[in-house]
This record gives sequence, structure tokens and C-alpha cells, in this order.
Amino acid sequence: MDNLQKNILSLLAGCVLSYSFIFIIAEVAAMPVPLLIQQIGGDSAFYYSNVLIVVFASLLSSIFVISFRKAFLQFTRLNLFYFSLPIVLFLIVFLALSLPFVSMIYAAIPSLLVATLLSNNVQKI
Repeated sequence: MDNLQKNILSLLAGCVLSYSFIFIIAEVAAMPVPLLIQQIGGDSAFYYSNVLIVVFASLLSSIFVISFRKAFLQFTRLNLFYFSLPIVLFLIVFLALSLPFVSMIYAAIPSLLVATLLSNNVQKI
């Protein structure tokens, strides 16, 4: 498989991941907060949902990147660019349309960090 096909697949994987952020946020918002955390008081329920968004987005991103590396034997910086491009554009659209941007940031930043940490530094030409 040549580099163009890998880049297109990286772009599609980024699109699927950016769409799955909405699903993650909706599912976490529908989850009840455990009674133990509710008894603590303060903003702990708010932080609980944000921590769950970060954990689920990081897990999903690591699954995407690891499966991409196993299927194509590498995940280069160029693939990382095409993987992160739809995520960044999705954030820009959310910011422009005044949609819940902060929740998307809680999902996007950890997934981009995981993808950056798991990408290869070597660029094959």
C-alpha cells in the first residue's frame, strides 16, 4: 500500500474519531454520577464527567493508533498530520458555531497527545 492510501486512511480514521467524540460526550453526560462522588460536594460531579471524557477519548485514540500501526507497520508524522487534521477542523467548526467547545477540548487534546506519543519519528520516503 502506498503512502497516499495510508494518508487517506489516516484522514478517514481522524474523521471517525472526531465524530466519536460526540458519542463519548453524549454517553458520559447520560451516565449517573456515583453516590460517593456526589457526597464529596463541590464541583466533583463536573470533574468526574470530564475525567471520564478524557479517559475514554484517550483509550479510543490509542486503539485507533495501535491498530493502524499493526495494520500498516508504521504511523509516521505525515499520517499523524492527516489523522489530526479532521479533529482540529472539527474543533474549529465547534468554536465557530458556538457549540459545546470545552467538552470537545476535553476529548480532543488527550487523543491528539496519545496519537503524537505513539507515532513513529522516522519518515519513510
